[in-house]
Amino acid sequence: RASARRCHLRMSLTTGHVVSSTRGLLFRAIRSRACTPTVAPSPVRSAYPTTASRRSASAVAGSLRSLPRGAAPCPSSSFASIAAVRSTARLHSTIIPQAATADADVFDATDRDAAKKKKNEKMLGHAADRYGGVIVDDATLPDTVDAFAAQLEASLKAWIAAGVRGVWLKIPKERAEYVGVAVDAGGFGFHHAEPSYVMMTRWLPTDEPDMLPPNASHQVGVGAFVHDGKGRVLLVQERRGPAAAASRPDFWKLPTGLVEQGEDIPAAAVREVEEETGVKTEFHSILGIRHGHNVAFGKSDMFFLVALRLRDGEDASAITMCERELADAQWRSIEDMAVRNQHIMPGSHMDHMYGLCVEHAAGRYAGMGWQALPIGFNRDGTVTTYSNAPTREIMGKNMRS
Repeated sequence: RASARRCHLRMSLTTGHVVSSTRGLLFRAIRSRACTPTVAPSPVRSAYPTTASRRSASAVAGSLRSLPRGAAPCPSSSFASIAAVRSTARLHSTIIPQAATADADVFDATDRDAAKKKKNEKMLGHAADRYGGVIVDDATLPDTVDAFAAQLEASLKAWIAAGVRGVWLKIPKERAEYVGVAVDAGGFGFHHAEPSYVMMTRWLPTDEPDMLPPNASHQVGVGAFVHDGKGRVLLVQERRGPAAAASRPDFWKLPTGLVEQGEDIPAAAVREVEEETGVKTEFHSILGIRHGHNVAFGKSDMFFLVALRLRDGEDASAITMCERELADAQWRSIEDMAVRNQHIMPGSHMDHMYGLCVEHAAGRYAGMGWQALPIGFNRDGTVTTYSNAPTREIMGKNMRS
């Protein structure tokens, strides 16, 4: 499993934040002419405010969260050619039912001769996914390049014969020499990379375009508005980056930072404030959301402006600044943030965001609250939802005509 990590780069001049990339595959590979049987789901960890699991990274098959474009659940009566899945099912924790269904080989159940022939061939260990594809088990990769090349060739022949659509091949950095074989001999392309592995894919059908989903499309960041109730707001000066105090000594901004993998928006804002300033807070509401594009390495960007309040019993004057990241941190007037900030262009998105902060401090704007609700779909666990009416009384099932 890839460990969750932080990247303290600062890219945006107006917000001073860069966001961490959303990890995982976003598995939306479309279903084939048949569907694989459903396995029992596993529990997912509870949503905010529980933080025990926020820093754990998902396994590759544990982060395949998107349904295929335009796909609908397959009825059980449609099980057909790619249907024989055997061995013990893997356990996963995701919201959407998992793509990988079992430690199994995929074969054409209607062709018994082909099935017998395949049993005698040495193939790469793999699991069938729910959309007519396979996920190679990187833990079972052979020890030599020659063995990998032979098993890859045999596997591709069998998968093509079985009508498999997409193939996901995860190569750990310890087997980096296999990448060239996968590209040159296997026809694979790069999907995404993490510090410990590279994910490669190949679309097998030749009579239709590649429908495998691209890598994660968005990055996510937070900015924290902490008001002490006495007209002061917690502001910081960056040590490095476009908003650095060395080049802009009068640029006071909100604490901003990264959303880590598996971390909820409220928890990310609380954590960033405490790490940068030592101030302990709790979540109140989300004041605004910015959605931009082509921000970092061509990715889209979502930035959440979060209102926090001092935790009960906390001293507002106590600031323990992280000198690695900040040049200064102070409680300053809200006018220093909004009115006197010469680096915020009038009428810009951050001018509007800061206006929301002013309205919130004055008690005229509450923002969106949160609640943890059951996932549903016969799965255990909860997910965090945000709305202007965070109450269990507002449910579609409660509506009456």
